[in-house]
Amino acid sequence: MRRLLRIRLVGIFNLNLRDMKIRLTDIVTETYSNSAGHQLYVELKNYVSQDSPVELSFFGATPPSSSFLNSSFGVMIEEVGLEKFKVLIKPVEISSSQASMLRHFISTFNPIVIA
Repeated sequence: MRRLLRIRLVGIFNLNLRDMKIRLTDIVTETYSNSAGHQLYVELKNYVSQDSPVELSFFGATPPSSSFLNSSFGVMIEEVGLEKFKVLIKPVEISSSQASMLRHFISTFNPIVIA
């Protein structure tokens, strides 16, 4: 609640604070399910809706599955676009296996197009 209040205050007063840092392990207990991915999406949406950059720490988290990434990053990318996502969400404290999974996901991501 405190984090959300702080973000709303930043949006209201147009303050230019340094990027907020959140730990993935403070939001979810695992990184393999769609439901955990959705939990992350809900948390990130609070920041993205305010155009507030956030550093997302992967310290202590396992490499994310494609299900987790589809339900978090994938949904967010479909909503805001890849370029805005890259500007606002900054993975930090990331292992080589986590980075590899994220790179693969981003490079092969295809948004759903409804005709």
